Amino acid sequence: MFFSNSIRAALLLSLTPAVFAQEGPTTAQLERQIQVLFDEINDLKSADSSTNGDHFSFGGYGEYHANLPKGGDKFADPHRFVFYMGYEFADGIFLHSETELEHGFVAEDNGEISLEQLYLDIETSPTGGLQIGRMLAPLGIVNSRHEPTVMNGVERPNFSKYILPSTWSLDGFGYRSQLSDDLSASLYVTGGMDGSGFSAKDGIRGGRMNERPGIDNPAVSGRLDWRPQGLEGLRVGGSFFSGSANNSNQGGDIGVDAHVDIISLDFEFSKGDFDLRYVFAEDSITGAGALNDMFGKHVGEKMAGYYIEGAYHLLPDAWRSDRLQDSDLVAFIRYEDFDTQDELGSATLDLGSAREETTMGLGYWLTPDLVIKADYQLLDDDTGTRNNQLNFGIGWTLR
Repeated sequence: MFFSNSIRAALLLSLTPAVFAQEGPTTAQLERQIQVLFDEINDLKSADSSTNGDHFSFGGYGEYHANLPKGGDKFADPHRFVFYMGYEFADGIFLHSETELEHGFVAEDNGEISLEQLYLDIETSPTGGLQIGRMLAPLGIVNSRHEPTVMNGVERPNFSKYILPSTWSLDGFGYRSQLSDDLSASLYVTGGMDGSGFSAKDGIRGGRMNERPGIDNPAVSGRLDWRPQGLEGLRVGGSFFSGSANNSNQGGDIGVDAHVDIISLDFEFSKGDFDLRYVFAEDSITGAGALNDMFGKHVGEKMAGYYIEGAYHLLPDAWRSDRLQDSDLVAFIRYEDFDTQDELGSATLDLGSAREETTMGLGYWLTPDLVIKADYQLLDDDTGTRNNQLNFGIGWTLR
């Protein structure tokens, strides 16, 4: 109020000389003119607030790790820091973006800054919407939900690194829809993959394109989720990807007629203090022989695997303080079995392609958005050279 009255007084003083210099507005008229100016200032301030401040949203997530392999080099890792920015242009028209910095430093072959997501989401009905831009591939569980506060373990499952590579962004357009109370679906038309990046041990991971990805030869992907109303805590999902591997980063093609088909099934179930999740996926590479002739990376014709994870919430209600009423302590165990050369075709066998991994550990959630983690990994393959590993980490989500 004092600030408003000060502006009013200043305006009155600035206009007073004009009143005395000539016959003109009366004091009452001058007051009315000042009121008009004052109302216009308030309108401008309101417009600024509604157009800019109220329509922006900010957030993000991050995680900091310490990895201690047995008999190997031990290191700290500011693994990810992700900044989210959104903007609401109008009711039901949103822009979403995520920018990620990895490993705390960027130089040649070290660290990374990438635009994980940048898309427009336009609601076309109360149950559906069109998405245009760069979005996450709708495959499996981790690629769509990979924030450290919604998953167990310091590191993401390696199955979700090589068989269903996360984080995997696709550029194009798609449509999402809530088909019924139980059923939701999404369908996308996007760029495909760069088969020159496939390899014997890393599978299709190197085929993701990040910089001006080629869209000469497109792909189709989609997802279906069922959440039965009569069985609380259960979600069953299926997803697929089918597209050309004859694309090149920054456009064009690699000159090999190759194709990728992926099918994945997953489910999550929670009852009381117990959680269970399972994911299976199979990648089929048509034209793997031609890729090997061209690039010599011994790509298998089929890659497949799964993981299953069980978790139990340990913290009694009596142990929660007034400050940390939503805290939680979770013990988990996860088993992974996957092979990036499940069917060789013309490829030469890489003994490191078939892997089994068991991860067991604890997570202490101080709040739903802040977690401290520790786990131990038993890492096995046919080479017998993989080191078991102890991991510590913290993770957070900013809303």
